[in-house]
Amino acid sequence: MRALAVLSLFALPVLSAPVAAQSVLGVVSSDLDKSGGAETFTLLDNGQGLADFQIDDTALGTQFGADVAWVGGPGQIPWLELAPNGSVQIISGNDAIGRDRWNLTLTIAYRDGEYRVAGYTYIYRDTLDLANNLVCDVNLLSGKGEVSFDGGPKQTFKTDEFATPITSWSQSSFGPNENCFPR
Repeated sequence: MRALAVLSLFALPVLSAPVAAQSVLGVVSSDLDKSGGAETFTLLDNGQGLADFQIDDTALGTQFGADVAWVGGPGQIPWLELAPNGSVQIISGNDAIGRDRWNLTLTIAYRDGEYRVAGYTYIYRDTLDLANNLVCDVNLLSGKGEVSFDGGPKQTFKTDEFATPITSWSQSSFGPNENCFPR
């Protein structure tokens, strides 16, 4: 029984931390928690068509979110950016293959002691039907969003979605808000 307990201690970090062989897709630094020292945010290709997100914070230690973004071939590799306010953005999409092109920008903010997906912007365009496009921006902190179809006026909406901790976020569970699609 003691051997099982010791073995489980070694297994936990493997389940919650990235594999050393992952390739780095992007690194940015920002002081999201306002501690006076910048945290380091790293996007890692996990080799299974998805990217993982690692946060190195001197106060909170290393945090890890698995499968946060889709990874494709050329023109489909996610990256990190800093928003003008210092928030971290994870940007993924398909801008290379097929007629359906899309981009998803996740905005990461520090709220209530956790790094959270504070909002997202989903952009879609059809390369064969140029009038078929949309831009949907959802603020998960305020519960409000806006969408524009085919270059038309912005329509506002409310959502019950909330700012999920990045450690619980998964690309496979993401679906843009139902208001992001024409009725």
